[in-house]
Amino acid sequence: MSLGRKYLLTIALQSILAGALLWVGGLIWGSIQSDLVSQDLVGSELDSLIFAVWAVSLAVVIGVLATRTWGRRILGTMGAVVAAAGVYSLIILDKEGLNALWIFAIVFSLGLMITNLLIVFTSKNWPTLSGRYSRSAAPEQDAWTLLDAGVDPTIESDPDKPRSRD
Repeated sequence: MSLGRKYLLTIALQSILAGALLWVGGLIWGSIQSDLVSQDLVGSELDSLIFAVWAVSLAVVIGVLATRTWGRRILGTMGAVVAAAGVYSLIILDKEGLNALWIFAIVFSLGLMITNLLIVFTSKNWPTLSGRYSRSAAPEQDAWTLLDAGVDPTIESDPDKPRSRD
């Protein structure tokens, strides 16, 4: 699989898992019934780290798009730590009266931890946002010299060759 595909797959998977975690966190995970009152238990009210894991995961996606090697590694590490904290907080949650949605939250948080670790260990050679547009000029010529010679410095060309004026 090419680096570009790994990059897109990881970013897409991270975005989908973060959205799914936010969706599951907004659902009712159970209810408490008593003689006087009944209360629905919403996932994000039971464990507030669900929203934190979602927000940090989304920030990692945006940050990975905008940064390069070390920035991506730092963001991925931060996302993995927050996702691991989210998994831990969901595991120690009192499960009495809860339905199976909290298991989905654990699975989505584990998936986010894995995608963040993928970012840490594989993002070194991923393409950058402006990487396709950046090109360094030859060491002996700078952009102004190339422009004076009638050459576009953003494309590969030889300044000694005459250019056609279509």
